[in-house]
Amino acid sequence: MLLLEVIAALRERVPVFAGRVGGAAEFENLEETGKLPVPAAYVMPLDEKAEAQLDQAGYEQEVVEGFAVVVVLSNVPDERGQDAVATLPAIRAALFAALLGWDPTGYDAIEYQGATLLQMNRGRLYYQYEFKTSYWIGQAQTWYQVRNDALPGFEGMNINTDVIAPIADPNLHYPGPDGRIEFSQVLTLPQS
Repeated sequence: MLLLEVIAALRERVPVFAGRVGGAAEFENLEETGKLPVPAAYVMPLDEKAEAQLDQAGYEQEVVEGFAVVVVLSNVPDERGQDAVATLPAIRAALFAALLGWDPTGYDAIEYQGATLLQMNRGRLYYQYEFKTSYWIGQAQTWYQVRNDALPGFEGMNINTDVIAPIADPNLHYPGPDGRIEFSQVLTLPQS
């Protein structure tokens, strides 16, 4: 899963967190449930948006998936947050070096989306960096494939050819096939 790979990458590649990177489903309860010592980061899912299905004969669709890295910094002893905010450019640079251009398993390269201050209180500052990546849904993950896998194997075919005469039959109202089969062929494929 994408979020687990991102968490592992941040633990390994961003030394300022010293491995203090976890996951969260939403920000709302993070202040109560996020108990990692600061500085820390929490990776959370954001929106997932599917583009239009592209393939008329099968299935091919791009899905853009967003995620956030919420950085939690201490406001002690500066309760105004000035010292914490001053460290954000260095943390942003470390996040960029760890994530931008990296393509986790099954996903395209990660791109930056923006950042915002989420919350600040006397003890903590919560700052959110947003990223996106995409993956593709193909024929193999769809009902089409389930249906096709249930079909019997292709063993052969019968070919009947009704040749169009170069001169139209005066008994027909339009030129075209006359309904007489001029050539037949049975094709049997070897089975392995």
